[in-house]
Amino acid sequence: MLKTSLRAHSRRQKGSCMEAASASYHRILLGQGLLCLCCIVYLIWWSVSFRPGQEVNRVGGARGILLLGTAALGIAGVYLSVMGLSALPKGAEKLSAPGICIAGAAMYVGLLAVTAVFFHRPVTTELFLIVGFWVLEWCAANALNAGGFLADPRLVISLVVSSAVFAAGMVLYVLYYRVEAWRAFYLAMVPLALDGGAALLLLLLAL
Repeated sequence: MLKTSLRAHSRRQKGSCMEAASASYHRILLGQGLLCLCCIVYLIWWSVSFRPGQEVNRVGGARGILLLGTAALGIAGVYLSVMGLSALPKGAEKLSAPGICIAGAAMYVGLLAVTAVFFHRPVTTELFLIVGFWVLEWCAANALNAGGFLADPRLVISLVVSSAVFAAGMVLYVLYYRVEAWRAFYLAMVPLALDGGAALLLLLLAL
């Protein structure tokens, strides 16, 4: 009787853990989907609000709605991704999640200094978003792999792609104030499109 009871208890615990992992997995996927939508809405807002030579209210009317939608989708995407990451099973990660976060913080400080001092690039929120997105995507791919939802080859693909997106974002971040207005207008769209593509890729790889 005792052995039967223990086996039943073990099965219930295992089932509960699997349900929790499944819920976390779906939160991460939903979060990635929302981040992809955030990039799309952000692109639309940028395209109608930052055209060179155009004086407009960037936060009023339809533009304000687009900006609010961008913020809401971005916050919701990050929140769901982080909530899913925090609840996935631990112990089988290929990489250290705290290590990724520490590396991201160090990269931000170092890149802030390098771009401001050596390239005289004004510090804007884009730098934080570029580094933050890299940290989030690496943590998400790492956790999905540890939870058994992302095979090793797909993990490598995701890490390589998100790193390439990060590198491209940094190059364009530096170039933005060094080119004429129309070229800068279009260059600023590229990181948004790449970020949305990276989030969509991770979502598809984990399905």
